[in-house]
Amino acid sequence: MTEPAREVAAGVATSTLDVSSVAPCLSVLSKLKEKDLAAQKLMILEGRIAIEKALDAGILPRFLVCTEAEEEYWRSRSAAFPVRAMSHEALCALVDFKFHRGAIAVADMPKLVPFEGAVTAPREVFLCLWDVTDPSNLGALLRTAAGLGVAGALLGPGCANPYYRKAIRASMGNVFNIPLWSADLDTLQSFNRNGARIVAASLTEKALTIAELSLSPWNKQGGPLVLILGNEGYGLPTEVLNLCTDEVRIPMARGVDSLNVAVAGGILMYELLQHCASH
Repeated sequence: MTEPAREVAAGVATSTLDVSSVAPCLSVLSKLKEKDLAAQKLMILEGRIAIEKALDAGILPRFLVCTEAEEEYWRSRSAAFPVRAMSHEALCALVDFKFHRGAIAVADMPKLVPFEGAVTAPREVFLCLWDVTDPSNLGALLRTAAGLGVAGALLGPGCANPYYRKAIRASMGNVFNIPLWSADLDTLQSFNRNGARIVAASLTEKALTIAELSLSPWNKQGGPLVLILGNEGYGLPTEVLNLCTDEVRIPMARGVDSLNVAVAGGILMYELLQHCASH
């Protein structure tokens, strides 16, 4: 940051910031909660963990803004992108909320490409999300999938953008740490033709518990397994269920009919991966 810009930013009150007085690019971050930058093909990376994971994935920010306490660290990491430093108070005023993550970056949004071709890796587990509209739930699911070693995630129609600010934040940057593709009914049909087990999380009468679900034939065949999770309100559409080889449920107690999709997905991913490994 140039010295005049630093002086303007550092001297501002916590409630207001005249963005036009600072560098023009900072206007992208002004009143951040009110903005949807996806139309501009931009994404927001908040905090060191998310920014580092993006960098590890080969994503270079257009620019990064950090507090003075973080400046030395980011100057040492920023050979390929500009860094601007300001006081913590000024950064909170810029984004218009109490920002405690030390650094925030703006980067070009990756393009989500369709899944194409046959799956050849044996015994891999994929996560497929269908109409999971809440970016926080989607981000939490991708964080769990990355942490448990799921091979990749397929995002069907109606899903939130994985590169929304809330999705990136909920995933702790792990949207950059797991392969992501877009998917549709043709994708599921392709998996089906290639011998995949497609397991739908559902509450229908056909749904079995993990203990009741026999995956031994699948494991011997060596094809991939796809776990599909749908919308919390109305589940998976009939045309998706018709392409599934199995349906699975989590037994509930005390009259509870279902769990939050991120919680249910985490349990099912863990149980399926353990079940597959043991057969």
